[in-house]
Amino acid sequence: APAGKKASKPFFKTDIPFTETQWPQTAHQDQKIILDLLCNLVEPLGHYRETHLPPSKGTKRKRHPPSASSPDTSSPPPAPPALTQHLLIGLNSITRHLSTLAAANAPSTTRAPQLQPSPPAGESVPKLPASEPKSLPKITLLILPTLTPSTSLAHAHLPTLLYLSSKPSTVTTTPSTSPSPSPSPRLVTLPPSSEARIASALHIPRVGAIAVLEGAPGADTLVQYVREKVGVVECAWVEEGMRAEWRGVKGS
Repeated sequence: APAGKKASKPFFKTDIPFTETQWPQTAHQDQKIILDLLCNLVEPLGHYRETHLPPSKGTKRKRHPPSASSPDTSSPPPAPPALTQHLLIGLNSITRHLSTLAAANAPSTTRAPQLQPSPPAGESVPKLPASEPKSLPKITLLILPTLTPSTSLAHAHLPTLLYLSSKPSTVTTTPSTSPSPSPSPRLVTLPPSSEARIASALHIPRVGAIAVLEGAPGADTLVQYVREKVGVVECAWVEEGMRAEWRGVKGS
């Protein structure tokens, strides 16, 4: 090194040896068609909210409460569309749903034990039988109106949870009762500008994420198109980690 110039200190970078999760790519033209199909699917829900669910007026105190002599003559709103029970909106609700599905499919050796309360001194409490987990519908499509969710910490957990939620359950079933394997769920990313259109179709302020559950009425065209144009989530590191093999460390 030249006189008076301090030699640079070498830096070493290490990384895990497992294969990184691969987010599926969606072509721009396919994104436009998927957005159109999604908005056409959820528009009846937005129309129902706009017509029968008045916006909240806050919690301001009423100065003149309604008198008992003037009963409310407004008729109750009709039942919401059946699609309401087959949609999840928002990252929190989708994460909770995926976490429950992933926990149900996890091997018995990795599940957290269900602790029972200890009985009082001198008393015995009968052991309760293990309750069967409530079956939840699986997610068919998970749509994110975000530009680069793969680099966002708020979305980094979704591919792994979506992959684990679709793995075959480890619960012992007889051949006659074991369900047939369903197609893998799809993860679709849309441009950020599509959030405003989806929110307008649903008549809500924002849509950070939306999931379509299996058996959603009227969603066959959307689901079929996405399965043809969008690949599945590749999460190879889960299987690599379950092998319990020494793979070394990546260095540079």
